[in-house]
Amino acid sequence: MNSHFGPAPPVPLCDAAGQLNPNAVGWSSQPRVACSLPGNLGRRKRWNHWTINTPDWTLSLIQADIDYVGYGAVYFLDLNSGQHVAHSQLSLFARGCCLPDTPLGSHAFEHPRVQLHFNEFPGRVRLTATSADIGGLPLHLALDIQRPDHQESVNLVVPFGKKGFHATCRQVGLPVTGSVQLGEREYQCANGQSFASMDFGRGVWPLNSHWTRAVFAAPGGIGGNFGSGWTDNSGHSENALWFGGLLLHLEQAVQMRQTGLQPLAPWHLSTDDGQVDLTFTPRQVHVAKPRLGLGLLYADTYEWFGQYDGLLRDAYGERVPVKAANGWIGASQTRW
Repeated sequence: MNSHFGPAPPVPLCDAAGQLNPNAVGWSSQPRVACSLPGNLGRRKRWNHWTINTPDWTLSLIQADIDYVGYGAVYFLDLNSGQHVAHSQLSLFARGCCLPDTPLGSHAFEHPRVQLHFNEFPGRVRLTATSADIGGLPLHLALDIQRPDHQESVNLVVPFGKKGFHATCRQVGLPVTGSVQLGEREYQCANGQSFASMDFGRGVWPLNSHWTRAVFAAPGGIGGNFGSGWTDNSGHSENALWFGGLLLHLEQAVQMRQTGLQPLAPWHLSTDDGQVDLTFTPRQVHVAKPRLGLGLLYADTYEWFGQYDGLLRDAYGERVPVKAANGWIGASQTRW
């Protein structure tokens, strides 16, 4: 039987004065919030962060508008050889940085030195990027990112501080096809083993902040997203597991601890009830430390790329092994 009712209209994140809408606060497994950010001049932060993980290489793409400056960044890592190249570009007053108010909108970063395009189509995203010089090499990439109809996502709005709040959509385990051309070498996506994750973020932030996030995906629709920092003491959690593309939201904290002082020391991720018991083994670490205003404003970010192994338990308590699942852990400390 056909329904005469369409999807519910999105809930506005803010009122016309830029105050958080209480009806937007909380968690859902599908995007439901329109994230326009009126008012709050200078404190508004918008970003889309995409990561592509394959067995042989990793690609990280960031597009951000932090109100007074735009930021576009590309990082590519060959996991086998360790070769990596990176380029970051600032844009005064976010010129050329176009970001949507919803997680399913097209977006782009245009600068003479780097161009990023994320074009939305029904059920997929076409990602293209070009740079004439990234680590001394030209870069061209063309990737198709699938959004299966059954795939759920973490959608969360959290208030913090006196006037701060943040809305996020975490999409994990999206299948990817296509290739990256770096110099004279072409890198293909491994069929059935290449996955994208997207972090859509829109919020009003205090001057100082920090957070840690971990992500992995494996064939069969298995995946995980764990985070801490920005949700602390809020009563809300972004922690989630995916089984067959369906999401299991975790209310409990996930402890994320590096087990040694070396940069590539393993990490242990666990919950008190044993639902998560994973070891993350980094293969490479990437450090980005952009500076503004003689270093008074900054965003120090560390990203570890590698593999997850261990054990999960699904909603029924059944054991789900994780073996050599590709993913990453990121930690950021900001004054912005």
